[in-house]
Amino acid sequence: MPNIQQIVVPINGTAESFKALSLASDLAKIYQAQICLLLVTYFSTETDDKSTYSSWLATPLTGSVSRYAESVFLRAKDLLPANIDISTHHLSGQPASKILEFTKAHNTDLIIMGCRKLNLFSSILNGSTSRQILEKSTCPVIIVK
Repeated sequence: MPNIQQIVVPINGTAESFKALSLASDLAKIYQAQICLLLVTYFSTETDDKSTYSSWLATPLTGSVSRYAESVFLRAKDLLPANIDISTHHLSGQPASKILEFTKAHNTDLIIMGCRKLNLFSSILNGSTSRQILEKSTCPVIIVK
């Protein structure tokens, strides 16, 4: 039986990313593992708009990154049982590379993540974070559809 102590679940506020939490929760109970919730945004809290200015851009791109991160983490924690050890981590940068850097630096045992079900054209045009993680990760990866 594998020794799983740390499960990283990259989340971004989408339903697809939250679907991975159910499986992560089940495995964390079995192995008494910690779940690391990892949010990667393109901007950091240092770029937060301190005013009440509202923009036509999506919240993760402008406005308060810290408020966005807090709401994503709260939603994720609400979906997990209270008796599971959870840590939260917010990084800024390109999602796939930051997830890979984090999991390598923290000796992650397993990554469980959702995918957006992109068609082939969209996947080629936009890139697929889950595909990049699957191809380049040094630890096992489970993709939840």
